[in-house]
Amino acid sequence: MRTWSRRWPAGTEGIVRGVWFFFYGTLTGDHDNPVAQQVMPLMQGGQCASLRGRLRAVRTGDGWYPVFQQGAGRVVGRIYRSGRSFSARQLRLLDAYENFDPRSSARSEYLRKALRVRIASGGWVMAQVYVHNRAWHPGLPVIAGGDFAAFLRNRRLRALGAGLEGARRR
Repeated sequence: MRTWSRRWPAGTEGIVRGVWFFFYGTLTGDHDNPVAQQVMPLMQGGQCASLRGRLRAVRTGDGWYPVFQQGAGRVVGRIYRSGRSFSARQLRLLDAYENFDPRSSARSEYLRKALRVRIASGGWVMAQVYVHNRAWHPGLPVIAGGDFAAFLRNRRLRALGAGLEGARRR
């Protein structure tokens, strides 16, 4: 089965509007960063949702961000659907923010995959999810309950990119 095209993962070529996205970290509407500010107005929804997996926290000099891996556990986030004005430009912006290179999985910190997501109000959708593409360092803190927003709130920490002029990563 072919997984990669020259530009986008299989299944998203040429289709940008009406695509479901599951965000669990700094891209949710809960956080204030320049990429979320540009993309959120072009998305619909923002309902609570979850999927199977687990999160760990990464600290940088500019704040914290989560890394997601599939597996046991539950990760909490929000489900969004790309709206009429969402274009390939915004998809490239999201991919760049997540250090995802559709041409090279080896160079990508994250991969964008279609995964089954449960919407809190009921039902399931296949959504694009950024999945961490590196081995976890054993010292990374586990985000108990899989809720990055609660992790930050309970510890009075700041998300990466919050209030920054540019979305600097790693």
